[in-house]
Amino acid sequence: DKAANVVAVLAAVNGGKITFVAACGKEAVGLGIKAGDIIKQVSAIAGGSGGGKPDSAMGGGSDVVKLDNALAAVDDFVSQKLGL
Repeated sequence: DKAANVVAVLAAVNGGKITFVAACGKEAVGLGIKAGDIIKQVSAIAGGSGGGKPDSAMGGGSDVVKLDNALAAVDDFVSQKLGL
């Protein structure tokens, strides 16, 4: 609520599994950047699935080697939505 333009994606690895969490502020959601869409994309890259609401979402993956690629895709996703 304090940062309406924020887009945050966090990842944690535990026991060979990845957990992703995303949060998007109201301004970001208004621009079409939705946490659920981001999580679907990054989870798929990492061999998993996930989803959620426009402002918050969770997912997971099993291919730890793909973690960096999955997180790098967030920048591409946001840039595309912003038309950059």
